[in-house]
Amino acid sequence: MIIWKDILKPISIFVDVRSTIEAVIHHFADQNIDIVFVTEKGTLIGYCTKELLLNQISKASDLTQLIQYKNDILKVPQYSPVEFYHNVSLMIGINAKEEIVGYTTIEQARHHINELRLKDINLLLHGAGVGIVRTNVDYQIEFINETAENILGISSSFLLLRNYKTLLTNDKNLDKVLEGETLISVNSSINFKQISGNFYPLQVDGNITGLVHVFFSREVFEEAVQELDFVRNLNSDLQAVYASSQEQILVIDGSGRIIRVAGMFLKDFWKVETPEKIIGKNIDEFSKNNIFQPNVFDLCKKQKKKVTAIQDSAGSSRVWSVATPVYHEGKLEKVVVLSRDITQQSSSLKDQSEKDADQALHNRQEKNNKEKRLVYRSKKIEQLVIEIKRVAQFNSTILLEGESGVGKEVFAQKIHTASPRNNQAFVRINCGAIPENLIESELFGYEKGSFTGADKNGKAGLFEIANNGTLFLDEIGELPLNMQVKLLRVLQEREVTRIGGVRPLSINVRIITATNKDLREMVNQGDFREDLYYRLYVIPFRIPALNERKEDIFPLSIHFLEQFKQMYDIKKSFTPEAIEVLETYTWPGNVRELQNIVERLILLTEGEWIQREHVLKYLYGEVKKKKKQLFVLELMPLKEAVEELETQLIERGMQKYRTADKLSKVLGVSPATISRRIKKLK
Repeated sequence: MIIWKDILKPISIFVDVRSTIEAVIHHFADQNIDIVFVTEKGTLIGYCTKELLLNQISKASDLTQLIQYKNDILKVPQYSPVEFYHNVSLMIGINAKEEIVGYTTIEQARHHINELRLKDINLLLHGAGVGIVRTNVDYQIEFINETAENILGISSSFLLLRNYKTLLTNDKNLDKVLEGETLISVNSSINFKQISGNFYPLQVDGNITGLVHVFFSREVFEEAVQELDFVRNLNSDLQAVYASSQEQILVIDGSGRIIRVAGMFLKDFWKVETPEKIIGKNIDEFSKNNIFQPNVFDLCKKQKKKVTAIQDSAGSSRVWSVATPVYHEGKLEKVVVLSRDITQQSSSLKDQSEKDADQALHNRQEKNNKEKRLVYRSKKIEQLVIEIKRVAQFNSTILLEGESGVGKEVFAQKIHTASPRNNQAFVRINCGAIPENLIESELFGYEKGSFTGADKNGKAGLFEIANNGTLFLDEIGELPLNMQVKLLRVLQEREVTRIGGVRPLSINVRIITATNKDLREMVNQGDFREDLYYRLYVIPFRIPALNERKEDIFPLSIHFLEQFKQMYDIKKSFTPEAIEVLETYTWPGNVRELQNIVERLILLTEGEWIQREHVLKYLYGEVKKKKKQLFVLELMPLKEAVEELETQLIERGMQKYRTADKLSKVLGVSPATISRRIKKLK
């Protein structure tokens, strides 16, 4: 922006309104000026130029006459933008105290502004590397800018007035330009310099007076094109990364308007099909219309810091969101929100009647506060739940197999919940946690006086308590052999007899068993009865280990986080980087280990945020402290053993460092070696 101060000239001569022509002539001659300013009693009232004075002299009879002057003057603040007005020939600049600081005529102002603009254009074109050559209709060069001289390697003194058409080599007919045609992206050469640009006809008052050639160095131009290709490819790669991400990336400006959406679009959360339908809208529209709650943008804006929240959308969709504010010069510029879906996958498998029944059951279970929630997002567990729901409608005996800590009890409860017995008791017993001399009385009960210490009123066993309901026998592989015989009889006869009793009691119990052992191998070793094995192994379900269903780590982490936050009344949140570390760990202790780690992180970390470093410390710190050694499981050829140890080192290293570059520095090998080894593992 050009202001008046940039183009004002200082005022040198003031003359009184009663000055004569002769006196003013002396001022013009002595001071070598073109204008004098006329005052009356110290106040500026007009001006007189040489042209005006000469015109008066030609008509005056003598030089003692008073001078004539013009008063088409406008006063303007010196720091205001330059504007032109009608019926005004001269501008007077004034300061804040309304003191005169300079002047300019309208003609001089226009000329000065054109010079400044031309200077800016030349600087802009020079900075952009644009060469310009102008010719007349005979192709004689009349103008060449500095950049064109640099590109062509020839000075303007040599080129001016030379025939540009003969100097230039190209396959286009320049005569067409003088006929009014524009030639675009023409490759040419001059002085062995390769250039590329456009030819334009130069028109003045509707007549073509020559041509203008605007061009770049082809070498620089091709480099720029390559750079643009690189940026385009990089942007394409980033878009592919975002598209494969499990997170939705939302950018909201300081006023709350959604300006960008990338990554996995959560259409069930927004209740629209495409991200284009939310771009440009204000985030408040969705929260005020109860599309979702809470508004994480508002929370972030009010607290002026990174915040996290679990947002619930109409239709039972839930997302975990982290909102990070971005400030520029103290002002909120935008908020970046990362969101991930934590809605249970199974909810989409139910019709309305099932949902109503589940809700009623859920309310009842919440009241009793007994049932543990089954939290998952993986397809493996989704398919398992579908099969469990189907089998739950019948009374078949079910065996749950899986590593310790995978949550077999939660699945057993899910079977009971989905069965027609859901209004009856769900009874659980851990066969490995009860002493052998007590387990019989726990399972079958006893009559009064049946043994020393027996209650005088007797006691019902777990089979009786679970009658018409479900009995869950956890760690069935720990059941002693003598008890296996009695359990087999109960399963066959569907009746139990209390210790010390003589009258058998009929029972109607759904049996679910679970084990983390290989029962088939135990049968082969003689540690488990084969007939009982086949009685239990009617419908087996294998519960996948947590490292086989990585998609479940995130929703389980958030579930345990919210659970412990409520239990201990602590405000704590994961950063996305902390979640990434949790998702790359192998979890040998499965869901139980994850639950313990989350509780430990909540209680032992300081601050509101659980950072990546905290998770690394509690997951890998103890391993480092104990200097746990890598090992092979059996004797094998030395070459195979070395390869096995390399595999273990790389797998553990990638869990901790995540990139081949970082791990290569720790292991002392090249990143290419790590990458080749990882590909071989796959």
